[in-house]
Amino acid sequence: MSGEIIAQTVAIQKKGALEGDVTARAISVEKGGMFSGQLVIGRADLTQGELLQEQKPDVAPIPESDFSGVDPRPLPAT
Repeated sequence: MSGEIIAQTVAIQKKGALEGDVTARAISVEKGGMFSGQLVIGRADLTQGELLQEQKPDVAPIPESDFSGVDPRPLPAT
């Protein structure tokens, strides 16, 4: 992969290769992986939403429907 990456964490696996500039809070490169480029860990005018902490959105759970008393009917053909 090549390009500019701005992320919380970057992980390069043992057969992976990354060429480009990386700004992240953490990076890991497995033995056998390759990274070539400029690396900034921590700040450096981050951007991309200032790397917001990974948060789960506040979404109300969707209630499950109860169709136990309903007979299945085929839909009309169109």
